[in-house]
Amino acid sequence: MNLHYLKNLVLCLISSLFLNACNNETNLAEGGIIFEDIPPTHQFDTTVGYCYQIADAEYEERYALHISGNRLEGKGSRIQIKNQQVTLVKVLGQINGSSVKVELTTNEYRTPENTSTVYEQWTLKEEDLTIQQGSEFRNKINGLQLLRVNCAQQSNKDSTKFDSFNGFFEGYAVVSKNGRYGLINKKMVLTIPFRYADLGVVNEGSIVFYDEKEGKKGLLDVQGNVLVAAEYAEIHCFNEGLAAYLNEDGLWGFMNKALKVVIAPQFIGINFFLPDPSRHPFNEGLANVQMQNQRWNYINRQGKVVIPGDFMFAEAFEAGKARVFKNNKWYYIDRSGQCIVDCDASD
Repeated sequence: MNLHYLKNLVLCLISSLFLNACNNETNLAEGGIIFEDIPPTHQFDTTVGYCYQIADAEYEERYALHISGNRLEGKGSRIQIKNQQVTLVKVLGQINGSSVKVELTTNEYRTPENTSTVYEQWTLKEEDLTIQQGSEFRNKINGLQLLRVNCAQQSNKDSTKFDSFNGFFEGYAVVSKNGRYGLINKKMVLTIPFRYADLGVVNEGSIVFYDEKEGKKGLLDVQGNVLVAAEYAEIHCFNEGLAAYLNEDGLWGFMNKALKVVIAPQFIGINFFLPDPSRHPFNEGLANVQMQNQRWNYINRQGKVVIPGDFMFAEAFEAGKARVFKNNKWYYIDRSGQCIVDCDASD
């Protein structure tokens, strides 16, 4: 299933459920959280929605929340980028000042009948949401910060808020407003204006942009200066000093930061997957590339094939090893191409 389809579907679910959450009556006890019948302990505007979002190389997480008295409730989702796994989240919390004790009821999108309940401690502010004490739902990660954005289906649009927020990479994050994308630094200062229909993520000081007039892609630096003109059907940000690009014949090549082609276009596939910004062509000095015979090998930064395995598929190197598929089996090789794990499968 396409990741963009999943995101749109999740947004629709969250939006519809958000409207239902606004009409619920406050119970004195529900879901293991005790709701005290006392005046509000906070200064939040209860007439507006509170939507928060973060995304990084591994996941995207977003929530549409509503406040009634000291009660926080709403819906959210968490998308694992690599395997496109979507977890739907129901939020119920007790507010005490800016501190919120939260009950999360989660279920996988593909198996909605399997639910689990966990508890977390959040800090809720007008501008951001911080997961102070994370549960096993997020591998007990503490201190995760989500930025407040405009709620997609709410009429109370705040001109100071972004419509979307992707997490920080190298100190910069892609944000959007009114269908246009720009870039901010950690001081929340806009370094690339809301000019582009699409932006990638920052890597080695470069970021992919799409030029609507040309219908092509190029590279910018973090201040919005053009590094590589929009002349390519597809291009990857600089990675280990090289940028992969797709020419009009559908072949991938590599250029260096001086814009000199150092590996001529000749590959029909590289380690590239648009929804997953953590995937780069070169890893630990080697790139897994698909040759014109459909098989995968590994090249060095000079373009020389150094592991001629002719694999049916080959994954990127990580910690000195890579997983490959050949003869209907998966196994691991080292940088010399020798099998080191699951070697019986390589026979």
